[in-house]
Amino acid sequence: MHWRLLTKRFRFLAAAAGLAVLLAVAAPASGRVQGGENVPADLAGAEEASGAAAAPSSGSPSLPPLTVDELVQHVQVALSGIETIEITVEVDQYSPADGGVTPGRGRLMAILPDLFRFDWLEPDMLAGSILLVDRGRNEARQYNPIREEIIVQRWDRLAAQQNLGQDLDRWISLPSQEDYELAAGGIGFSNGDPYYIVLARPRTDPRQLYEFFVHPETWMISQFRYYDVEGRLALAAALRDVRINAGLAEGHLRAMPEAIIRQR
Repeated sequence: MHWRLLTKRFRFLAAAAGLAVLLAVAAPASGRVQGGENVPADLAGAEEASGAAAAPSSGSPSLPPLTVDELVQHVQVALSGIETIEITVEVDQYSPADGGVTPGRGRLMAILPDLFRFDWLEPDMLAGSILLVDRGRNEARQYNPIREEIIVQRWDRLAAQQNLGQDLDRWISLPSQEDYELAAGGIGFSNGDPYYIVLARPRTDPRQLYEFFVHPETWMISQFRYYDVEGRLALAAALRDVRINAGLAEGHLRAMPEAIIRQR
């Protein structure tokens, strides 16, 4: 999904509920992701180090090294074969004050290339919130279950306000190389399984860092981590229960609760 939207959406709604949250990304630091450890990796020299990370044990599988351009190409080819997709997104947000974790969970549904919907399931303060984007109509609908209202506005305007970009396929893919500096970050491990790591820093603020885990068979993003400007892990997300081209009905995706409609 679009990673900037996820972090901004979580920050906005959580802040509205009075939670102190931090969602910016990492200062440069050396390291690799091994055995599930949350360790940021610097972009400098990362491409040359692609595939150099040690496996957590001698019996763990390894992957052939790939450049960042090869990884981007694999991800784009996989994306081109998707017509509909459903994904459960599980999020852990970390407090910079005490290290406490605020979990969240939502369901992304999309009919590519223009129709996307995200439903928050957890935590309670977010549960029931919906964002529906129809790029073909240039329309965004945001449902607020507390106020029982749907805010309707132009998608290009909302995207500009939130600095999201209008390329909806980026919601389930790697970020644009026009807006982010990408580099191969070696091999990472999660539950003993190897993944390719792609590192991304916003060109507008390279102190921040996203760390994407790319599955070596499906070439889908399976996890991502977001580090703040001081190098602290601020957000970690896992993508589960992925269903691709499983016959998602447009009517089901567009269905919204009865609510007051407000134009913005």
